[in-house]
Amino acid sequence: MAGSGTVRKAERELDPGSLEEGAQHAAIDYFVPSWDGRYVIAGVSLGGSENSTIHVIETATGRMLSDAITRTQYAGPSWNRDSGSFYYARLQKLPPDAPPSAIYENEHVYLHVVGTDAERDTEVFGPGVPSSLTIPKAGFVGVSVTPGSNYILGYYTKGTTDYPSIYVGPADSEKASVPWRKVISAEDMLSTGADSSAVAHQSTLYLLVDKDAPNRKLISLDLDHPDVAHATVLIPTSDAVLVGVYVAKDGLYLLSKRGVTFELRRSLYGSQLKWEKIPLPYDGTISTVDANVLLPGIIFRLESWTSSGQAFAYDPSSNQVSNTALIQKYPADFSALEAREVEATSADGTKIPLSILRKKGLILDGSHPALYDGYGAYGDSNDPSFSPRILAWIERGGVWAVVHARGGGEFGESWHNAGRKETKQHTIDDMVAAGQYLIQQRYTSPAHLAVRGTSAGGIAVGGAIVQHPELFVAAIDNVGMTDLLRFQGTQGGAANIPEFGDVTDAQGFKFLHSVSPYHHVIDGTRYPAVLAITGANDPRVPSWVVAKMAARLQAASTSGRPILLRVDFDEGHGLGSSRPQRERLLADQFSFVLWQSGDPEFQPGKPVIEH
Repeated sequence: MAGSGTVRKAERELDPGSLEEGAQHAAIDYFVPSWDGRYVIAGVSLGGSENSTIHVIETATGRMLSDAITRTQYAGPSWNRDSGSFYYARLQKLPPDAPPSAIYENEHVYLHVVGTDAERDTEVFGPGVPSSLTIPKAGFVGVSVTPGSNYILGYYTKGTTDYPSIYVGPADSEKASVPWRKVISAEDMLSTGADSSAVAHQSTLYLLVDKDAPNRKLISLDLDHPDVAHATVLIPTSDAVLVGVYVAKDGLYLLSKRGVTFELRRSLYGSQLKWEKIPLPYDGTISTVDANVLLPGIIFRLESWTSSGQAFAYDPSSNQVSNTALIQKYPADFSALEAREVEATSADGTKIPLSILRKKGLILDGSHPALYDGYGAYGDSNDPSFSPRILAWIERGGVWAVVHARGGGEFGESWHNAGRKETKQHTIDDMVAAGQYLIQQRYTSPAHLAVRGTSAGGIAVGGAIVQHPELFVAAIDNVGMTDLLRFQGTQGGAANIPEFGDVTDAQGFKFLHSVSPYHHVIDGTRYPAVLAITGANDPRVPSWVVAKMAARLQAASTSGRPILLRVDFDEGHGLGSSRPQRERLLADQFSFVLWQSGDPEFQPGKPVIEH
């Protein structure tokens, strides 16, 4: 929240278009203001590649300084207390013959002083730095600073959902010889699914951990005498999932949820925490919580399926929440829509939450085109979110739904683990169950039902169509992970071993093969129409993975329905897409489904009708 007004000015002044190269568009991947608001770090990449370059903007003038630091994809910048220098992680420079997976080896954290040559920056943390630490070469590192604390925090994690280690060092050290001490190891199970799981206030470290706590527990650790075995349990695990912990000047804030219902609480600092619930203007998803130890209160985003995301601020002096107007409210009228929360029964009898959006009073006769989405991975939740683009779909009489499949985090780590590694079939079963529910309850029928999955959701959508092709008229494989036996050898594949398993292990190979969609495509099967989508610059799921699945389905399917591959050569995994790219992509998806579900206005050769 520091310098929020100047941050907005800097955003106006930094036009990514000025950094475009040739046909590749530029996009801001992340931005971090300094504590005093003098500067803003912005990571900018080309063509959706996420291969960021750090730039520094002076907020008073809007001028971009000469600082330009490449190879900062996962930099995690953190400003020093002086607001004139910052820590950042930088990937190693690879030789031309290096394998793709080597890019995420030997990442180091550096200290950069604004206005100096980045190539002379000091290494402060990472593999071999300092030599007394035994940090593995493969993985990700970072350093975090909190004003008012005598300590800085160092982080190491092996992969996407691998439990991290935390190190502490003195806040006044600016040399490679920082005397780091490990205070949290992987065995302590610091949560990776939480929005914010480790924050410091003065000499106290607050942590959300999964150990003996399926929905996480909140503990505190004295950094002057760190002993995790004797940490204080502040909130034990319960039926509420602890989502994030945040420090502000006035107190400690905690975000929690039950299913898709969120709650914010606050407590003053002290040996005995007393939590008070923060009043919310309406029920919805709370995200992007921003707290600053130098300022009282918090800012957060609140939205629902039918209410557009707004930025709200909580003032502890008045105990009031107000709309900051930092986010312009969408003018789209959603009053004719309704959102329903129901449950589908999965193959093993588990009740799976399913969110359905439709027009009020829609007659359930099985005639409506329906498109539903699922993910179910990494402990990430498909929480209620507002999308004005869905209005166009529903205005045509379409049904939109989201399945909260296992593998996600809607009900904590137990829900995540129920769709992870050897239990991944549950994610596919849940995806199928949602489609069956929509058909059984007459929202739609197999002639009008389409399913979509993105990235790791490619396992769910791919598994659904190869195991139950009869349910669907169409499917959208959006940058989908559909070949689990070869994925581990890709650029970021090894980092996903904690989530999906190790293909080089006999048992891991067995369950990876069992849910790998590509390996269960059967010749002579009537598969639904498929739109496979990829960006040529995708650093997460390479284009060949998506193209391979499309080619296999083309060769195998006997339904006569199209299997199409859509490639954007100025695009990656979807992060950093321009607005026109997003609009074109969604228009293609909607048009494809309406074409296949028989909408007369979307058939080939049909003249365009202006509405």
